[in-house]
Amino acid sequence: MIDASIYRSWSHRLSLPLITISSILLPHAAYMYARSSSHREASATEEAEAAQGCSMGLSLCSQQRSPPKQEIATRDLPLPNTAASHQGRGEGNKQQMATTVPAIRSNEELKDVLRKAKEPNSNLVVLEFTAPWSEPCKFMRPALEKVASDFKDQADFYTLDVEQFKTFARNTRVEALPTFLLVRKTILERVISVSKDELQRSIAKHISRARIIAIDQGN
Repeated sequence: MIDASIYRSWSHRLSLPLITISSILLPHAAYMYARSSSHREASATEEAEAAQGCSMGLSLCSQQRSPPKQEIATRDLPLPNTAASHQGRGEGNKQQMATTVPAIRSNEELKDVLRKAKEPNSNLVVLEFTAPWSEPCKFMRPALEKVASDFKDQADFYTLDVEQFKTFARNTRVEALPTFLLVRKTILERVISVSKDELQRSIAKHISRARIIAIDQGN
């Protein structure tokens, strides 16, 4: 509400009647109130969307949320400036046409994958966030296929389109492509890299830890 003293002050300075000042200020006040209400409704919608995304089955997702206005995967990782990188781009484009790493295409599929990752003695789950327009993702595709083949008995590999799974990407703090999530019961590690060796080392590390834990529990 606008104080009547403001009306009198403006009326005195402008030599206008009080009712004229009211006709000027009241519509502005109504507009600002409506704008504020609209902002509150938009914030509530974003919070509801984030809450829905947190029901995917990961305990970490239910505990941590990024700011609602955070952009998702707004940048690609830089590619190595070598001849091999250019060769990798071409191989990635060809490999995308006949990939052995399945793409998750619905929330139900994602929930099922995460549910299995929480089961005892489950395989490590490797989720790659990708996008059709991402050159680093195309560059990494042959490497991902090779790593998936090497660890086919110990890990399950999937890709996720970051544009389709925006809420899940926001909750898991995906800000660059490609991002790999290593999951078993919860998120064990994020690998943000275009290095095959780095991804391979991280996967091997968590598989070895799982074996050690299983042996200790058996004893």
